[in-house]
Amino acid sequence: MIKLLIILMLSLPAFSLVITEDMRWKEYEHSAYQYLPPMGSEKVVNKVEVKTNPIVRDQDGFGTCYLFAMTSLMDQSCLKSGNCTKDDQISVLDVLGKTQLKSGDQSEFLGLNGGNLSQVIDALTKGEKVSLKFAKEECAPYQQIENYNNPDNDFRIVNYPQLLAINEIYHQVKDSSLKDGVCNKCTEDFFKDFFPFSSSMLESLSRAATKITSINAFEEFLNEVLIPKKCQEDKSQIKLAPIGFKQERISDVEKFRNKMTELFEKDKSAAISSCTWTRYCNDPSIKYMEMCPKEQRKRYCGGHAYLLSGFRKICDDKNKCRNQYRVHNSWGKNFEVFNDNGWVNEDSLFKAYLDLGNQLVTYTED
Repeated sequence: MIKLLIILMLSLPAFSLVITEDMRWKEYEHSAYQYLPPMGSEKVVNKVEVKTNPIVRDQDGFGTCYLFAMTSLMDQSCLKSGNCTKDDQISVLDVLGKTQLKSGDQSEFLGLNGGNLSQVIDALTKGEKVSLKFAKEECAPYQQIENYNNPDNDFRIVNYPQLLAINEIYHQVKDSSLKDGVCNKCTEDFFKDFFPFSSSMLESLSRAATKITSINAFEEFLNEVLIPKKCQEDKSQIKLAPIGFKQERISDVEKFRNKMTELFEKDKSAAISSCTWTRYCNDPSIKYMEMCPKEQRKRYCGGHAYLLSGFRKICDDKNKCRNQYRVHNSWGKNFEVFNDNGWVNEDSLFKAYLDLGNQLVTYTED
């Protein structure tokens, strides 16, 4: 997360301090989130926000922003319909398991280390308006796979020993079952060789292993392991009113602004994706990014998905105005605390949105 001081220096044009490349390199550059609260004679002259605020969530170090954005849209729709309360959050893990992203030649961890909003829509609804149901977050919490000791917020499976063990079990059991039709070695002792699982987790692994021949992806296996049987019972699940999703490609700033305000007035948030400029070092021997030699430093546009839930116009006494959007991120409560309650400048946000090269606005049709 960008430190507050660096954010301020990047955000306030009044400062004459020059931000050097060395200073930028030491931080992730979340280019979309340049904020500047009303200052001097400035006042908010127009503001529209959703009435049903999305629930604040935290994705930890995984590349699951796209899952959180879609889950938050469904949470909001469920709250609006009266089918949910603020305590009834949809389990992100259950959404992950039901999405079953196609990995192709990529890592089996495509679902945990990146994806996009369209993939979730295709998997859940096939483009239709459907009735969906999910386990509750309190019954199948995301915290089961979080790692608060992750040193740099980049997802690497080796930093998650229990998750790594489940992945290895999945592949071994799948290979064995494809050959023999059953997993003869799926005993508690076999599972314990991978990780000191709890008794309840051993029970879940045994249950999931019996279904392995009908399971087609690691995410689906993870769903079986991490979501207790009681959470999958119909009476325990969150049932959404019939819901669909619509996506529009908008590359004009004024049309984008008009669409956002139209949605907010209807009490709907919008999910978008934009660039987060991610750094990497061409020298594989470098363990810490801060130590990377200048000639080996590289940046690339890493996509990040989040919600927009408000728009406001700020003007000074000379009628010089600027626009802002309220960003609802999946980085916990600290994001709003250090970013003026989520209000960021339109120009930087829209540029980061265009830079991604896939300008899709996603919202619910309920």
